[in-house]
Amino acid sequence: SETAKHDDPYLYSSKPGGSSMYAEVERVLASRADWQATSSKSSFDLLIAERWDLPYARLGRDGFGGSCSGPPMVNHARGSKAITVKGLMVKSLRAYCEGHESANIHEFLPETFLLTPGEKSNAFDRAALLASATDENKVWICKPTGGAHGEGIEICVGSVEAVKRVDAWLETTAAKKTAPPKTDDTKFERIPTRPKPPPAWLVQSYIVNPMLIDGRKFDIRAFALVTHDNRVFWYRDFIVRTCSEKFDMSALSNRTAHISNHCVQTTSDNFGAFEEGNEMFAKDLLRVLEKKGSAELFVSIETQMRKAVSRTVACAIDQMGGTTDYHAFQVLGFDFMPDEFGTVWLLEVNGSAAAAKRMTPAISRDVVELAVDRRYPPKK
Repeated sequence: SETAKHDDPYLYSSKPGGSSMYAEVERVLASRADWQATSSKSSFDLLIAERWDLPYARLGRDGFGGSCSGPPMVNHARGSKAITVKGLMVKSLRAYCEGHESANIHEFLPETFLLTPGEKSNAFDRAALLASATDENKVWICKPTGGAHGEGIEICVGSVEAVKRVDAWLETTAAKKTAPPKTDDTKFERIPTRPKPPPAWLVQSYIVNPMLIDGRKFDIRAFALVTHDNRVFWYRDFIVRTCSEKFDMSALSNRTAHISNHCVQTTSDNFGAFEEGNEMFAKDLLRVLEKKGSAELFVSIETQMRKAVSRTVACAIDQMGGTTDYHAFQVLGFDFMPDEFGTVWLLEVNGSAAAAKRMTPAISRDVVELAVDRRYPPKK
């Protein structure tokens, strides 16, 4: 009967992935009587998967997902790419800030140019970068927009050198393409019908005066939850990710002194020597600032981060809740860096952000309460 259906537990389906946070969300749901895991590939209320594994075009159509409780829900918003891909984030923020007088992109995003390897010299951002080169001692950081784990990042001096570093990607890629093919029994070799365009790169003003902890650079990974009904929640704790070596502007090639990404830091012999896993948390940063007599700076840093989250999510919020066919929520990881004066700079937004092991259970419980339970009210 229809009444019996309403009394049945909600169903969640999952595709194996590498997200520890969403694995914990599954554990929270599994512990509750009103949720049940299903092996069905088409009958579910909630589908948990990595963003590249979600069949958005099929969701809620022809019996794929959904129930008498309404359309299905997924854990990644299709429209979030507008801010979770580095190049698209810059474009989205530019467009948003140009249309809103109260939003000044230069207050929270370092000076940034978008370049494509091998493009014409009169391409707008490339020409603007070279025209801005009044100081050839200015330091730039170059990042591939599709990169992750700190891979491909280059730090260099002078805009001309920055352009060379970006264009060098073409030579590296060409060398890979001319590598001798593997010898196997395969007779067919795929021929590309359309050349794949080279990825865009961010050339960004390097923060040469970062705030330091015991002489070491750090960044902050903060978390925000966007729900299907366009509410945005700030998670009050955050991770302070420290470098393993002393900050030194005379040694730009020392990646473990300049790039605080966890995957880069694990290559250092000093990894974990100062903090377990090179991680501190909000209360630890507050304690550091209190010792310096700057406790009020902590409030300022958090306020600036919250404001930047608001501005950034506003760029994509209208595309993040889903459609009439499905609903979506997502946990976003925002990477920030404060400078020595306490100004906070946005570095990037992560669509599948990892949290520290000790934080993951609490974040996941909040995600279920604020995002899932609002869409699927708990059953007694």
